[in-house]
Amino acid sequence: MAEGKTNWAMGTPAALYIIGASCFGLFALLSGLLGKGLDAVPALSVMSSWLIAAAVGIFICGIIDLARGDILLGTIFVVFATLIFLGGGWSFQATLGLAAVSLEAVVAGLALSGWIWLGIGIILLLFLPSVGRASWSLFLFVLVLAVAVILLAIGLMTGVLPGMGVMTISGYLIGLFGLYTLYVGTVFVTNTVAGAPKLGIGKPMFK
Repeated sequence: MAEGKTNWAMGTPAALYIIGASCFGLFALLSGLLGKGLDAVPALSVMSSWLIAAAVGIFICGIIDLARGDILLGTIFVVFATLIFLGGGWSFQATLGLAAVSLEAVVAGLALSGWIWLGIGIILLLFLPSVGRASWSLFLFVLVLAVAVILLAIGLMTGVLPGMGVMTISGYLIGLFGLYTLYVGTVFVTNTVAGAPKLGIGKPMFK
């Protein structure tokens, strides 16, 4: 969302597709489709591996966008890659490892992660004034994701398990955000290949 400074194509569409597909997995996990409560633990282990793998691609896309001079999307993707995907994936794996220590250790580990997820939610809220200048739909769905992340944080801090209470709501909101990112990724690809604005994401919410 700034004039490019390299001859590289933008990394945005690839990052959005990666994020969108990953959101489908998080939706299934958090909403309880893969099991409620402790029944979701095996799926959590697999999901964390997917998050770590996705972090690599999103981080690369973020660096490409930063090199092109896009401070907004580049920053968003680097934050997503390092905190949500890499940090989230590793922290879930580490918490599963604490199960061999004690239940109290698991609860403490999840609570700590909850505080970091709360920080991520605040970061997403801080992005709103900037994304609103790009598109009203981008503003709306970043807000949706921020609410989902904050609910996830509350769930982790209070010991709510997948498929229950705020976790279920968070899962559905993340799934909705995932659908949006797949659409926006397609907007970028379609318009670039066509060389004309065939699809859109809405006008700026404010200047």
